[in-house]
Amino acid sequence: MEVNHIFLIKFLDGKFIGEGIKKIPAYICKVPYDELNELREKFWNSRKYNKRVWKAIRECCESDAETAVMLLEAAEMACVKNDLREVIVLDNPEYVFKVPNYCVCDPVFERNYDKIREENKDIEQVKIKIILFYLAKNKEIKLHVTNKTHVKKVKEAFANKMEIDLKTHKVRLLFRGQELLDDNPLFCNKVENMSKIQVMVNEL
Repeated sequence: MEVNHIFLIKFLDGKFIGEGIKKIPAYICKVPYDELNELREKFWNSRKYNKRVWKAIRECCESDAETAVMLLEAAEMACVKNDLREVIVLDNPEYVFKVPNYCVCDPVFERNYDKIREENKDIEQVKIKIILFYLAKNKEIKLHVTNKTHVKKVKEAFANKMEIDLKTHKVRLLFRGQELLDDNPLFCNKVENMSKIQVMVNEL
């Protein structure tokens, strides 16, 4: 069992989370989601040197895998191996920028959606505005929904606005390194007012 950082319990042998350059070994975390976000903010805010580089790395980590590749190339950086946990600047490859697992992908425990829905079954319904970023068109679409709107309904609203036929195309929504699943309300993934969600569309 490989142990890493005081707030990680263990990595899951042979299992992975994420995709592309965001694919990393799956791990179980022992802190609540809100505290995990605080740890992320603490990490990013503590990067006082090479701020331009760290800002670009953070944007990569908070984007979907395809967008992360584009952002990394635009910033003239590259992964040391196959993922964002170790990054270099191409014109100065001697120094390695190391990123902890929890800044690249959420832990496995956050995928227990049955438990999340049950624990939040009495949550108050709140009106929110979300921003869908359609990578292929470099376009932002703003939608007025609620925290209880199901992901499937968000996809349908996006498809209507972009005139996309869901019978011939697959729409995927990604937020903070996780894909949003059709049957879940938005609160399951901590989507809040003005949250920015990446959209990927593939022809079937």
